[in-house]
Amino acid sequence: MPFWKNLSIARKLYIVIGTMAVLIACELFTLRFAMTNLSAVRAFVGGEALWSKGQKNAAFRLQRYGVTRDERDFEAYLEYLKIPEGDHKARVALTQPTPDRAAAREGFLEGHIHGDDIGPIIDLLFRFSWETHLMQAITIWSEADALLDQFKATGSRYHDMVRAGELSGAEHREVLERLRQLNEELSDKEDQFSAVLGEGSRWLENVVISLLVMIVLTIESIGLSLTFLTTRGISRGLAAINDGAHRIGKGDFTHHIEIQGRDEIADLAEVINSMGGLLENTHRELELRVMERTAELSAMVYENAQLLDKANEAVQMREEFLSIASHELRTPVTALQLQLEQLRLHLVRAPDPAALEKCRNLIDRAVRQAKRLGTLSTELMDLTHLKIGKFELKMEEGDFAATVADAVGQFSVEAARSEVQISMRSPGPVKGSFDATRLSQVVTNLVSNALKYGENSPIEVSVIEQPTRVVISVKDFGPGIPLNEQGHIFDRFARGGVDARIAGLGLGLYISREIVLAHQGTISVASASGTGTVFTVELPKAPAVPT
Repeated sequence: MPFWKNLSIARKLYIVIGTMAVLIACELFTLRFAMTNLSAVRAFVGGEALWSKGQKNAAFRLQRYGVTRDERDFEAYLEYLKIPEGDHKARVALTQPTPDRAAAREGFLEGHIHGDDIGPIIDLLFRFSWETHLMQAITIWSEADALLDQFKATGSRYHDMVRAGELSGAEHREVLERLRQLNEELSDKEDQFSAVLGEGSRWLENVVISLLVMIVLTIESIGLSLTFLTTRGISRGLAAINDGAHRIGKGDFTHHIEIQGRDEIADLAEVINSMGGLLENTHRELELRVMERTAELSAMVYENAQLLDKANEAVQMREEFLSIASHELRTPVTALQLQLEQLRLHLVRAPDPAALEKCRNLIDRAVRQAKRLGTLSTELMDLTHLKIGKFELKMEEGDFAATVADAVGQFSVEAARSEVQISMRSPGPVKGSFDATRLSQVVTNLVSNALKYGENSPIEVSVIEQPTRVVISVKDFGPGIPLNEQGHIFDRFARGGVDARIAGLGLGLYISREIVLAHQGTISVASASGTGTVFTVELPKAPAVPT
């Protein structure tokens, strides 16, 4: 099919989808047509039942009237006759040379047929008036109407004779016999009508089902054929393109993809063929450039290796320098601190109170600065040891509670000066294996932070013993730590944002975390704005020995 091959894939899909949509619409229309007509047949059969019931009830009332002579029975007889009379009116209106749909609808309403069913019944009579079964049904209907006219005339004559009192016994029996004969003939016509209409309904059902089957088979055949043609063309084209791409990828730039049709697959194949030619030319040029560049890169690799060795040497020299500088810085700071302590002791014995007080204040400030320098020096040295992998613990048996109490006691003077109450709770001696110096450093860092950021609020330090672990907590009642800062509080050089004037390198919590991790423990913080802060350290009593 050259025409189909030359169509674009999009147009092929549009044709397939459009054809399927039209066929499905035809199927739905046929289904709706079938359901409407079958529903009309059902309503027609129901109308016949109402016609038969009205006639039977009229016959019963007329016979009863002959016994009771009660005019109400005769009125009921006339009322029941209105049902078949209404159907008669509808038939007459539809069989006229110019059918009157309004009169027919009015007649069917008088025949007690539901208003929603009247339109389909009228359409059924018009559409299939040529059909044999429906023609027979209408003929039987006409004959039944003629018998009904005789039935009505006999009933009216019977009524007149009863009212006039002219009815003898023989006449009475003659009239009743005539009514019985008419009733039996009407019943026979009703049975014929039902049988013929039933045959017509089955014929219509078979026709509709056959039509639906043909439409479904047509839809499936056309859809499958179009889909098969489309997918086969796409599959073949993609297979050829895939094979050509693989060959080009392996270096066979001379392979040419066979082009069939003028769709998107053909356009893509043409582009790949052009690309193969371009790649063949480019490949030759690249081979020459790669050879030249390889020689240049070999020389650069050698130079970079030499630069890397020099950079590693420089880094190692820097780490060693920081370690030495931290150690050397700590020595004069310690000497300064001792001298200032001795000077303060001498001044206490001097006679001039005012001068002594001034000197004491100056010396106190110098001592605090010296302590600060000592802390900074320690933090720098610890940081250096952590970076070069020389951070080691000296594990010994000791008392956790006593070590924590000693570390807290170092802040007694500073706490008194700041009017901060520090409380300590412990269950008594808590024995275990740990590095007392490093643990004291952790507690010192946590209490120092509470003093810095707690805004002179009370500080609670507690030691809780568990079966295999020890829990140490430091709590203040300050402004707390914002949630967005808690995730980075243990990072290097991280500082709280409560007061930017507070000094420090931001290494205390980082070093404390590394010390706790080296003890195989954990450290965490719990805080919220305005509720204070709690740092919790959990350490094993007997850390596992590294293998």
